[in-house]
Amino acid sequence: MSLNRAKKQTKRKLVGKVGELTPGMTKKFTLSNGKYGVEAIFLNYQGSLHAYLNRCPHIGIPLDWVDNQFFTLDGRYLMCANHGATFEPATRERICVGTALQSIPLEIEVQRSLCNTYMGMTRIESS
Repeated sequence: MSLNRAKKQTKRKLVGKVGELTPGMTKKFTLSNGKYGVEAIFLNYQGSLHAYLNRCPHIGIPLDWVDNQFFTLDGRYLMCANHGATFEPATRERICVGTALQSIPLEIEVQRSLCNTYMGMTRIESS
């Protein structure tokens, strides 16, 4: 294994397994730089996996209206519980003109018929 590949692997942490979340499901986890932690969302929207910071881009508070509930009642959009801003889950864009959610890169790895999802960040801890 090359040194660069070894360094890259040390910066990854398993946050979920492909198939763990069925469409419409979400899972919160924590990103940490060693000093500060920030909550993030791992979600399955129509069979595609996405990850975003759990932070309203307008006022900086968590998006979930009930713990780990991010989707509108019809499951079509992500919604800020505080002021009702809605976001397209697949693209992170706000439905009305405004600031988009901050996306987080995902890496899906298939090994021996197991599919795992990793974040390309350092010190990620499942919650």
